[in-house]
Amino acid sequence: MLFVRSVNINKFIVFVLAWVGLTVLTACGGSAGAIGWSGAALDANALFYGGNDAYLYKLDAATGAFQWVFPKDKNLTTLYATPVVANGLVYVGGYDGVMRAIDANSGDQRWQFPQTPNLAVYGPIVPTVLLVNNIIYYGDNTHNFYALDAATGTLKWKFQAQNKIWSSAVYDQGTIYFGVMDHKLYALDASTGAQKWTFTAGGLIAGTPRVQDGVVYVGALNMLHAVDAASGQLKWTFMATDSNEWIWAQPTVANNTVYIGTLAGNVYALDVATGNRLWTFPLANRPEIRSAIVVDGDVGYFGAADQNVYAINLSNGQLKWKTADKSLAGPIFTTPTLRDGILYIPVQGHNVYALNAMDGSRKWCFDGSARHACGN
Repeated sequence: MLFVRSVNINKFIVFVLAWVGLTVLTACGGSAGAIGWSGAALDANALFYGGNDAYLYKLDAATGAFQWVFPKDKNLTTLYATPVVANGLVYVGGYDGVMRAIDANSGDQRWQFPQTPNLAVYGPIVPTVLLVNNIIYYGDNTHNFYALDAATGTLKWKFQAQNKIWSSAVYDQGTIYFGVMDHKLYALDASTGAQKWTFTAGGLIAGTPRVQDGVVYVGALNMLHAVDAASGQLKWTFMATDSNEWIWAQPTVANNTVYIGTLAGNVYALDVATGNRLWTFPLANRPEIRSAIVVDGDVGYFGAADQNVYAINLSNGQLKWKTADKSLAGPIFTTPTLRDGILYIPVQGHNVYALNAMDGSRKWCFDGSARHACGN
């Protein structure tokens, strides 16, 4: 069974079954594709993001002005991954099963892996790559986890899991951590791919773990586990009372607190040592929260499927502001990027926004479908 707890057919089961169907259709050469979501990456004065039209865009971060699009002739099927920018290259995986390195200045492709796409062997890529020590790490829907040379795309090693990998990986002290749909959290040696340990989480892991101060925090269905990073032993588990509260978002750890949103529209603050709940911030109409909580001092920022960005007081979970007076033109399934008091947020639609973190007011908006500034 896919789910170990829920006894009722609910929107999350329907969601998973629909995505599985799209995966099968894509792998079989069907014309339909999934609708992706991609976050924004900043590098100097440039912003990179994957549009829902499956193109990779480069914009001027200060103004939102269009600079280039990749590819220039056809799209990339679907993009879920957020671009990663380093050493003049932009790394992004596509639902066509191909990992690409794009020149950040020109928008030209430097390399791709594999050279010949084959969805039966190299499956659709959902996770954002992890870049550490000139190696990129990621998993795919054919259960494989890869380590590639970041400069050339040459395969360094491959690890076989037991199910689809939607979780992005995290790194700490020579170890790679990621979750898999086989209900397990994996710890691998970053240099060789050798398995160090696995932790059985008791449910599907779709979101990215967080590793901090020797502890890995990972969501599985409506549970959040804190696992010892060295041994894989459980330290504590928080379980939301609603079995529908799938924890997809990456946990955020700050102020001796773990902050996490759920697909049932709640944000929780948990004691980092015990997992005890400190406060809950519930959203009206229970929209999905797949965004991580972005912390800046005593304020946390996140987006939700109700097309709003929220700012909350992290000491008590009280609302500071939200963008409801002029909600954005699409649900938000990715994490905002914060720099110098500006939040950069692509939505599932065509637009990407720059908002002032102080009050949520709009700095600029770019419409990817028209490739110019927008008013919504």
